[in-house]
Amino acid sequence: MTAATVVGPGGRALWLRWVIASTLGLAVGQVLFAMLDATIGDMGDLGDGIAHYVGLPLAGAAFGFAQWRVLRQFVERSAWGIIAGAIGLLVGYVLGFLVVGPPIDFLLGYVFMGTAAAIAQWLALRRRVARSGWWVPTSAGAFVVGAIVAVGAAVAGLGDALGSGEVSFVILVLVLGLIVGSISSAITGAALLWLLSPPSR
Repeated sequence: MTAATVVGPGGRALWLRWVIASTLGLAVGQVLFAMLDATIGDMGDLGDGIAHYVGLPLAGAAFGFAQWRVLRQFVERSAWGIIAGAIGLLVGYVLGFLVVGPPIDFLLGYVFMGTAAAIAQWLALRRRVARSGWWVPTSAGAFVVGAIVAVGAAVAGLGDALGSGEVSFVILVLVLGLIVGSISSAITGAALLWLLSPPSR
């Protein structure tokens, strides 16, 4: 039996579980990072380094873990998405910060995280799911859309409306995570249903 035979009338429930898990996973991870940054990020280079080089992978891993909890019902070895998400978020954020700076660091962080996790998930999906080649480009595109909307909202006035300070930063990062998570997972959730559905004859 292939994974494609699993999804039937319960497809909407699967889509909803995927959206909720992905959105909450990213939001929780983002809050953990923001809280680290808000509490120790100003304590010199060491504090800033711990906040980013520990907090960002932790956030990416939380996202990957949440998605793995859903995917593991259909494919084995999808847990590699946890590690890939952790690495992707860190690499994308640091690259964006070094090359351009805020807010591109957040945008690239989200896109790299989603793409890296999708590549790891595809390596598991391709063993049992037909049409799995669509998973990576769809996921990457979904995170590009979600990241642009989230960062655009922050630049357009969300950040100013929330004000400055540690609490405001945590709330901003939480909202960004909710926006990116909900938009990207709505798209990838639909793609997952399509991939796991029996191909039309």
